Amino acid sequence: MRYVLVIGAGGGIGKGTIGVLLKHGFSPLAADVVLPELMSVPMFEVDVCSPESIDSLFSKIEGQGIELTGVVNLSGIIRDRTLLKMEKEQWDKVIDVNLTGSFNVVKRAAIHMKRNTENTDSEVTGGSMVFVGSTAALNGNFGQVNYAASKAGIQGLVRSAARELGRYGIRVNCVIPGFIDTKMTQSIPEERVEALKRTIPLRRAGSPEEVGNLIEFLISDRSSYITGASILVDGGMRM
Repeated sequence: MRYVLVIGAGGGIGKGTIGVLLKHGFSPLAADVVLPELMSVPMFEVDVCSPESIDSLFSKIEGQGIELTGVVNLSGIIRDRTLLKMEKEQWDKVIDVNLTGSFNVVKRAAIHMKRNTENTDSEVTGGSMVFVGSTAALNGNFGQVNYAASKAGIQGLVRSAARELGRYGIRVNCVIPGFIDTKMTQSIPEERVEALKRTIPLRRAGSPEEVGNLIEFLISDRSSYITGASILVDGGMRM
């Protein structure tokens, strides 16, 4: 069995990714701060801001004898406000969930995957982690200094972790979605959506499954020589 832990599974990209993983023969495990409904895979509660919660999650998985092939962290929040009006609490919360949460995940996942590698009886050698960035980290976004900074930090974290963990056969990569059709983007006024689509060479929003396809590729052995990469899936918006 090829087990993949998907943290932040309750969002649109999370659900799309789980569907893609199932289609390609993986066995996903879903985790989120609030358990998503109507999922046909094992589910766990987790708070990425808490190292203790992350450790408890991995301990439960390990207690079931599961060796993870991959870990995907999709956890993220926004607390938008212009720079001059942003409160420190709004800054701290976004950094805590998006960036510190990613640190908590990568550290505990690395311990798990390194342990698998050192176990001579293990069927899993190394492993693959995928984190999610944002085009906001590349462009900057009005009213999103906290979010853009957190996502830029994730790219630095991924590159550094990839350098440190490569010796154990552990790969770490970052997926950078563009404008994706999720519950969050569906709240944007239609005229603004249409204007945004005109800036995208493919003239449309992406689907969660299209992001999931890239995540599945990075988890799979087909990407066995890719690590430390940040890959856009944005319809050409950043060209």
